[in-house]
Amino acid sequence: MLDGNLDEDVEAELQVEAPEEVTEGETADLTCKTTCSLTDPTFIWYKDGRPLTTKTIKNNQLHLQTVSSEDAGSYSCAVRGDQHLHSTAHRLRVRYPPKRVSVSISSSGEIVEGSSVTLTCSSDGNPPVKIYTWFKGSTSVGEGKTYSIPNIRSEDSGEYTCWSRNDHGERNSTAVLIDVAYPPKNITLSINPSGEIVKRISVTLTCSSDGNPPVNIYIWFKGSTLVGEGKTYNIPNIRSEDSGEYICWSRNDHGERNSTAVQINVLYPPKSVSVSISPSGEIVEGSSVTLTCSSDGNPPVKIYTWFKEGGTSSVGSGQNYSIINITAGHTGLYYCEAQNDHGALNGTVMVSFKSRSSSAVWFAVGGGSFLLITVLICICRINRKKRRSDKHDDENADPNAQDDTYTALQPTARSSDDVYHTLATVKSRSPDDPYTAQDPQSRSPEYDTLAVRSTH
Repeated sequence: MLDGNLDEDVEAELQVEAPEEVTEGETADLTCKTTCSLTDPTFIWYKDGRPLTTKTIKNNQLHLQTVSSEDAGSYSCAVRGDQHLHSTAHRLRVRYPPKRVSVSISSSGEIVEGSSVTLTCSSDGNPPVKIYTWFKGSTSVGEGKTYSIPNIRSEDSGEYTCWSRNDHGERNSTAVLIDVAYPPKNITLSINPSGEIVKRISVTLTCSSDGNPPVNIYIWFKGSTLVGEGKTYNIPNIRSEDSGEYICWSRNDHGERNSTAVQINVLYPPKSVSVSISPSGEIVEGSSVTLTCSSDGNPPVKIYTWFKEGGTSSVGSGQNYSIINITAGHTGLYYCEAQNDHGALNGTVMVSFKSRSSSAVWFAVGGGSFLLITVLICICRINRKKRRSDKHDDENADPNAQDDTYTALQPTARSSDDVYHTLATVKSRSPDDPYTAQDPQSRSPEYDTLAVRSTH
């Protein structure tokens, strides 16, 4: 124990001897010295005002084995029994390389394409870190304590690390992941099978896209018509009507986009084969006609072959077949065989005509009838005119003159060429007379005319 009157002297004589600075990993010894004569004193060590209980203390010496950054601080010592009398504090500095290197991101929420992002590197080192290098994966992308990405794109997604260095070493931060959210892009369509698409096979369209989050809504269009939904669109037993342009519309939480259109071209054999005749209408013997074959096929039909029913070989080729100076031997059923790479189909037509002799007979009969009708019309008009003339004569005749009707009843009073004589003769014919025997409906127009005249 120290006497009370020695307190000030002891306080004045206690001091810590130690290096000012030590490098992490090395060994350091701190010594508590006094100029006073003390009998077997016990020394107590303090760091930053707190007693040290875990360090190795040998007499008046504090031994720091393998110094670490945590050993840096203010050290002092005292003699047990007078703990309130500390030596002057000694600050020990520890040099060490960067440690606890970390990266923070300015945007704490979702990072959306088009926004700006800043990465900041933090580290603990003595001396302080002054060199920072940024890496995306293994590629250096920048330097400095911060790294900014203005107008961030989907291509900026990835793992970033900060490499820090001071005079005593270097260290990398733990990698941080930047996950940029963006709408669908790079949308492509694939067709299976990839070769020719032939009628009746099954075809599958698949839509691929790049988006974050991944696209979860796909809608298929043929032209402007919605035809299906989902990542794939199946067309079983494909038909020619399925040919056309197809697009895939894709969407995620950040936008939507259409794919480039793909063309589906369905190949099929000829169908709807038909044959037309030119000129249309009645075909006359000696004229010329052309038969034309029309068809629908993919690829278009290029091979046309003409046959006549009953024949053993073809009669022509090409889309058109002409018959010059048609005769009876040309009549019959003709058919056209249309063929492409995927099949063949026939179309038929009947060729018939009217001979010139038939036309002549028709003209003679028709012409004679027309002439007869014309003569009868003239006779009727003459008789009508004569009746009007006779009526006028009757009105101007002598009252004492005999009535024509009475005269007609007296055969002796008639002249031999009197028309009434003719009528009387007709009326006096026997029942065997062909005119009298005929039914009134079957009599000739001449007879009817005469009969009417006789009633006056």
